[in-house]
Amino acid sequence: MFSQMSQRERIVLIIGALFVLLMLVYFGLVTPYRKALHGLDRKIASRQQQLVDMQTLRRQYVQLKQNLNAFQQQLDQESAFSMFSFLESLAVRHVGRENLIYMRPQPPAEKDGFREESVEIKLERVDLLQLVRLLYEVESAEMPLQVKNLRIKTRFDDPHRLDSVLTVASFGKNR
Repeated sequence: MFSQMSQRERIVLIIGALFVLLMLVYFGLVTPYRKALHGLDRKIASRQQQLVDMQTLRRQYVQLKQNLNAFQQQLDQESAFSMFSFLESLAVRHVGRENLIYMRPQPPAEKDGFREESVEIKLERVDLLQLVRLLYEVESAEMPLQVKNLRIKTRFDDPHRLDSVLTVASFGKNR
């Protein structure tokens, strides 16, 4: 059949066959190969991002572990610390004994191997600067103290003076 064709028909048939062969090679080999490479490039980029995320998480973990160790060291030093007397001395120093109405220890709470003790303090006729200084001293104390609750009201007789009730908590190991 090929021998019965004219020279022009043979050339057209060969060119057509080459075209079909090139299309089969392109769509059968080249295109899937390019898609696979593109997919691998996306996987590489994804894994690189995961690696960066893991390194960030590792740094955060190390920082949190250091903070926990420092906190536990503070708790180990806590045996000689009396929160009640410490808070009383701070209150007397910053607002005066006449403005300290009461200090009430709250029942301790226990959770996850730690003990939380708290003291409620009521102050009357203090100015804002005195209260801020007291709060700063509590929050920046060497022992782990935290102001858990704070209620502030202005006085009717002197709007520049405040009445406040604050609850300060201390954390320690269960004994």
